[in-house]
Amino acid sequence: MSHLVVIGTTLGISLVLGGILSLIIGFSFEAFIWIAPSIIITDSLTLGLAALVSLYVTRYLIAKNQKTLFILLLSLGLMLGAGILAILGFFLSTPTSFLYSESRTVSFLLINLLFFSTINIISCGFIIFQHTLVSKEKALNEEKVLKTQMELKFLSAKINPHFLFNSLNLLVSLLKTPEKAEETLINLSELLRYQLDISDVKKVSVETELNVVEKYLTIQKLRFGDKLTYQIHCQTRGDIPPLIIQPLVENSIKHNIEITEQLAITVNISKENKYLVLSVFDSMARLNDSMLDQGMGLTVTRKRVEHFGGTFSIKNGGIEISFHHD
Repeated sequence: MSHLVVIGTTLGISLVLGGILSLIIGFSFEAFIWIAPSIIITDSLTLGLAALVSLYVTRYLIAKNQKTLFILLLSLGLMLGAGILAILGFFLSTPTSFLYSESRTVSFLLINLLFFSTINIISCGFIIFQHTLVSKEKALNEEKVLKTQMELKFLSAKINPHFLFNSLNLLVSLLKTPEKAEETLINLSELLRYQLDISDVKKVSVETELNVVEKYLTIQKLRFGDKLTYQIHCQTRGDIPPLIIQPLVENSIKHNIEITEQLAITVNISKENKYLVLSVFDSMARLNDSMLDQGMGLTVTRKRVEHFGGTFSIKNGGIEISFHHD
């Protein structure tokens, strides 16, 4: 239905333009004589239809990445061909009409052809220009997406060996207690499998991420015993980037466990207005803004959060992360 509207509108405009042009040409002579209405209508409709075909052909060819010069020449050729056919048709069918209106009819046909050809070339040029801008913008967006994906993979790759190194050190420290070492090894294998499974995943459920965090804390609890306590509170559901919480918990244990008699860690997930809020606090509450770029865990996690459009901040000596969540 939309195509019929476009065709009808184009032909209607063509008739109006042709009529106006015929009046201008008629008044330009000393004695005004009407140009035959059949000539005005037929020629204007023919040129209008040719212009419409030319625009559709231009859209098709530019989408196929044809050369601009070729498209413009083809468009001009369509218009000239339609105009010449119209002139020949009038001459062969009603040669007396040319004699009756002297040079007015010839002037109208030639000027009408020039007028429609000019409008058509301008329209085709606009279509080509618009397509070029859209193509460039699309290419830039694709480049940004690829760059972001590469950066995220690079940041994730920095987390994996860091986590594995610490976990292997933990296993070594538990070798004197085989039962703890076995349980730790099972949890560690599940954690590593999770990291492999989500290497190309953009988001995971909060439940999945917290399950991994709890496995990690279980491993650390086996190592430090009563010296480490933790609580996990989840009051909402949603999706978050993977491996966001675990590095923060790891950072808290790494920098505090050796300088306190007991370290208590609290992980909380809640929804505030349209935001999913994740917070990680410990009983030492030593974090401040100057520490953001000092440790790998905090630095990498902050960059990953920002890549996904979230906010990363230090509040009350702990970390708070928020993602927009409808």
